[in-house]
Amino acid sequence: MKKHSLFKVIGITIIVAVLLTWIFPVTYYGYSLVEEARQQIGLFDFMSMGPTTFYYFGSIIFFILVVGGFYGVLHKTNGYRNLLNKIAEKFKGKEALYLGIVAVLFALITSMAGISAGLLFLFPFVISTIILMGYNKQTAALTTVGAVAIGLIGTTVSATNTNTIVSILGIEFSSELLSRGIILVLGLVLLIWNVIAYAKKHKLSQEELKAVEKELPVTNDPAKRTWPIILIFDLVLLVMILASISWENVLGIKLFNDVHTAVLGFKVSKFPIFAKILGESSILAFGNWGVYEYLIMLVLASLLIGLIYRVKFNDYIQSFYEGMKKAFKPAVLVFLAYFVLVITATRPVLLGIYKPLLTATKGFNVFTMSLIAFVNSIFNIEPYYIASSVLPYAVTVITDTEVYPLIAVVFQAMSGFATLIAPTSIVLIATLSYLDISFGQWIKTVWKLLLELLVVLLIIFTILILI
Repeated sequence: MKKHSLFKVIGITIIVAVLLTWIFPVTYYGYSLVEEARQQIGLFDFMSMGPTTFYYFGSIIFFILVVGGFYGVLHKTNGYRNLLNKIAEKFKGKEALYLGIVAVLFALITSMAGISAGLLFLFPFVISTIILMGYNKQTAALTTVGAVAIGLIGTTVSATNTNTIVSILGIEFSSELLSRGIILVLGLVLLIWNVIAYAKKHKLSQEELKAVEKELPVTNDPAKRTWPIILIFDLVLLVMILASISWENVLGIKLFNDVHTAVLGFKVSKFPIFAKILGESSILAFGNWGVYEYLIMLVLASLLIGLIYRVKFNDYIQSFYEGMKKAFKPAVLVFLAYFVLVITATRPVLLGIYKPLLTATKGFNVFTMSLIAFVNSIFNIEPYYIASSVLPYAVTVITDTEVYPLIAVVFQAMSGFATLIAPTSIVLIATLSYLDISFGQWIKTVWKLLLELLVVLLIIFTILILI
């Protein structure tokens, strides 16, 4: 295994992003196309982007660390390994069913609630169960990362992933909903087929399984209760889903906004007690939560686990710290991924590269738009930047509004597709780093799925443009 391959790949991506600022002029769209002189990134410019990255994207970096701390506390309890063993035993002989359930669950949550990076809090748990079932690390990564990617490719009612796209294009959220649903279903079929086929060929031998099990939590007391951990996992996941679904913007449901207003407005002797305790300017209504709120939940969940399993305070602090140390490498890689975004956001040169592709053909071209969406997702990573850096200019070139819903489908699907292979994909690099899988190993694992998905997506796009 090549050491530090993830750092090398993302380092090359950073170098490419910097070099582009030396070659191409700054180009962006602000009511009209603006083309300025080159703004090369120098040494001091480069160094100043570190604090900028922390300022704007520090919450996701700390979220990764908190996930590590959360599992550090879990590993301190005897009940966690007991739970893992019970799940592995329950699905003995039905391991393929378990892989399918995980894939469907993660894909649906991502597609409907828009949770992608947030699901990382479940990854170590699910990965451990998959390994205990006798599968290798690549199978675990293909199942988890693949499911999130399929959910992004086939996004249905998540405003988190589609809000900027539909806003710029001026279309309804429900536009091409059936097409997106079909893409989601076909993507899941391909994923599950590939996962099961790969898993069958890469079952661990007893010796290999014993070696891998050494990396799992070792404390195990069959007498210890597992239901508190199950309950806490379920509650955290449920709150994440409810807090992330676009209730009002997409579904037109105002219940959670009304509850939020009522709770913060509740007063005792004219004193807004809940608003002051919770922080009226910080706590958001369900439908608007993100990784910042998720990390707070995980900290509270870890404290609750510590209390239930009677983990001493000093042991709690030590185990949380040890868990954070294990998450440090993934957190650094996530920081570097967002560093790429800061480069492209502060020195927007990519539109100048895409311009010839957008104007090469008359009107909308499925293949050039797919390529642009894919490449742009590698450098911009966040849905807002992926859409806002290209689409405002694209709609001035493509004036046929009837194809705008298709453009939304193409852009969303290809940005989700990039999640499977981009060195800046947060879910991908965090998972590969956690499992110590090199980028080369990952390509060997996922290339068939990538090829099949690309062919299916291009066929669907072509059919949609013809009907």
